[in-house]
Amino acid sequence: MANVTYIPAKKQIGSTAKPQEIKKLRVAAYARVSTDREEQLTSYEAQISYYTEYIAKKPEWECAGIFADEGISATSTKNRTQFNLMIEACMDGKIDMIITKSISRFARNTVDCLNYIRMLKSKNIPVFFEKENINTMDSRGEVMLTIMASLAQQESESLSRNTQMGVQYRFQQGKVIVNTESFLGYDKDEEGNLIINPEQAEVVMRIFREYLEGASYKKIAAGLERDGILTGRGNARWHDGAVRKILMNEKYMGDALLQKTVTVDFLKKLRVINTGIAPQYYVEDDHEAIIPKEIFMKVQEEMLRRRSGEKRASGKRRGYSANHAFSQIVYCAECGEQFRRIHWNNRGKKSVVWRCINRLEKSGVNCRARTVHEEILQEAVMQAVNILLSEKSDYLKILEESAALISVHPETEESDETELLLNTLQGKLVAHVGNRKEYIKIAEEILRLREIRQETMKDTRIKEEQLQKIQELQSFIHRHSGKMECFDAELSKKLIQKIEVCDDHLEILFRSGVMITVQA
Repeated sequence: MANVTYIPAKKQIGSTAKPQEIKKLRVAAYARVSTDREEQLTSYEAQISYYTEYIAKKPEWECAGIFADEGISATSTKNRTQFNLMIEACMDGKIDMIITKSISRFARNTVDCLNYIRMLKSKNIPVFFEKENINTMDSRGEVMLTIMASLAQQESESLSRNTQMGVQYRFQQGKVIVNTESFLGYDKDEEGNLIINPEQAEVVMRIFREYLEGASYKKIAAGLERDGILTGRGNARWHDGAVRKILMNEKYMGDALLQKTVTVDFLKKLRVINTGIAPQYYVEDDHEAIIPKEIFMKVQEEMLRRRSGEKRASGKRRGYSANHAFSQIVYCAECGEQFRRIHWNNRGKKSVVWRCINRLEKSGVNCRARTVHEEILQEAVMQAVNILLSEKSDYLKILEESAALISVHPETEESDETELLLNTLQGKLVAHVGNRKEYIKIAEEILRLREIRQETMKDTRIKEEQLQKIQELQSFIHRHSGKMECFDAELSKKLIQKIEVCDDHLEILFRSGVMITVQA
């Protein structure tokens, strides 16, 4: 057993430290207001003034700084610049103690709050919360802190839910909430309603027009950058995704889908795409449209066509290209695959040709389709157009007969009844929000009726589109009397839907449905 010698303390009279050796406690204060309203900013300034005087009145303290954040939410410390600077100063040994008004001012996230307190305790730095009268260095400090921080988190969660309920109520009333500062094409009037910005609307119309003319997202973006047109956020750089989002945004046809995203973690401010997590609300004809509904729907169908594509024999999906007049429209009569444009070097002679993909790739399909020079395709299109123009009376008669077979009735008694029933059910849905069973039943019926309406509208659009293509070709034939002397790539894109390559001829299918066979 070790030998222990007891050495008694000597009786001290007065302090052994010299007055100049007494070290003052370096105290910092943290203040924060949660909003940027004027009355809160007054509170913010008052807190700074209060803590400056409070520390100055303590002779054993010296001010190590007043750290204050304004107009920033406290559910996360990530964006609180002053708070983070204060913690950094503590870790660097520049602060001995922190005082603050309350736990809710320090942090409303229990995990963050406790982590920072423990980090500071490891450096022997206490935090004093005035309202709760808690010093984190006390024995009961952490127990009380855990309880109080949990209550603060619940308060924040409650506020977040109340805010969400307010937004939800506005959605149910069809109130469209849009930040027009980054929304190309619209501004807001004094009452908060969307109004068209004429200059930006021209850009939106250009994007929709070029896409329907066959341009890709990338090509449209490059053209906008080239012409010095800014995005909705005022950026000179255009990304493919920005163009795609504009083409998909129903607000450009005057409607609005509300609650596209939903908050799933109020602490991390994490929002995700609403794929059925929460209800959505579709408001029709909410504001003036930039793009007519029929044009918008054509774009959606074209996007689906390009995105899905047909599968090749190899199982891979065909990509989409909009670089050339014949992209995506030249097909092989033997195997049904598309032709691809390639640069050919045959015995030192360079040329541009089109060849079946199954001949270019190891797809497992034995295709012997011929290779076609691009000039042959161009001449074939010119020849087909000239046949139309030279035999215009015959083809105009065919087009008239085709148009007569297409009956378009966008407004029917049945569709009116469906619309009336949908409106009635929408009102019932809002009234039964608290009754889950009835709510689901009504919601399912609304979805069923909407699908019926969508199918009816789709059939009508298909007929309208076909009729429009017929009318466009009729107009073209009426306008042109002479021959087509040289190949026009843009005209070809507008008129030709498909070219099928056979052994000794090409079949040219016009978008109107007219087909002409050309020997080539």
